[in-house]
Amino acid sequence: MRSHLVVILSFASLVAAQGCATQDRGTRATEQAAVADSEDDSTCRQRGTPDSEAYEVCRQQRAEARAQAAATQEQRRRDFDRTLGAGTDAQSSF
Repeated sequence: MRSHLVVILSFASLVAAQGCATQDRGTRATEQAAVADSEDDSTCRQRGTPDSEAYEVCRQQRAEARAQAAATQEQRRRDFDRTLGAGTDAQSSF
């Protein structure tokens, strides 16, 4: 009976730890977005006030550049995963 209890408690702690890791990733993403927004604002303020066209164009360009960089990074991640997965099909030479 005790061994079942230990297994159940171990499983519960693993599930709780996974939840914390997921929440932490969300928190980091939010923090990174806030930092990026602050950097964009300070960079674009050098081109004009927040209500000016130059400021808006700058913000749009920075957002597009960030989106392009994220897409490139995601493509590289997929390519890397595909490379690691190559040759791992069900066939084995052993």
